[in-house]
Amino acid sequence: MEKETLNVKGQSSRRTMWMPPMDTNFMKLMVAQVHDGQYLDGQFSRHSSKCIMEQFKAKFGSNYDLKNLKNHYRALKKNHNAIKTLIDQSGFGWDNDREIVYADDDQVWDDYVKAHPDFGIWRTKSITGYEDLCIIFGDGGASRKHSRAPSDKVKNHGKHIPKDARNMIGENMNGEGSQSSLVGSDFLGK
Repeated sequence: MEKETLNVKGQSSRRTMWMPPMDTNFMKLMVAQVHDGQYLDGQFSRHSSKCIMEQFKAKFGSNYDLKNLKNHYRALKKNHNAIKTLIDQSGFGWDNDREIVYADDDQVWDDYVKAHPDFGIWRTKSITGYEDLCIIFGDGGASRKHSRAPSDKVKNHGKHIPKDARNMIGENMNGEGSQSSLVGSDFLGK
C-alpha cells in the first residue's frame, strides 16, 4: 500500500504504508533466516535476502521491492535500539502483555523524557514483535544465539519473569557450507 505525500520541496512522492500483518510477516521471515544461520555479523546472506524478498512479495504484492524492505529493516532496527536503550535504564522494563515499555513510576518517565525528548513517543507507543526484533537485532546475529528476552526487566501478567524462564537460546549454524556469500549494505545488512 502506498500513500502519496509532499516532500520538503513540495514535490509529490510515494511512501510505502506498512500494516501490522506486513510487519509481523517481515519479522517472521527474517527470524526464520536467523534461525537457519543466514544472518551473521549483522548481515543476511544473498540467498536469504532473496528468499525474504520473494516470500514477502508473494504475500503482499510486487510493489514491495528491495528498497522498501531495506528501509523498513532500518526502521525496525531503529525502534529496537530505542526500546533496548530505554529498558536498559534504571526504572524501565518491557511489558510482554501490552507490548510496551513501562517505568516504575511517572517520575522516571518525566525525568528521562526531559533529558531525551525523542524518547517521549515510547511512553505510550506499543510495538508488536519486539521479541522477534531481539532475535534479529539482538545477540542473534553476532553471537549466533537467539535471545527471546530483551533483558532481565520483562514483565508478563503483572509479574517479572525470571530470565531462565524467558530465554530461548539455541545454537545457530556457523555458516560453514553455505553456498551464498554475505551481503553488505546492498540489502538488509549494515
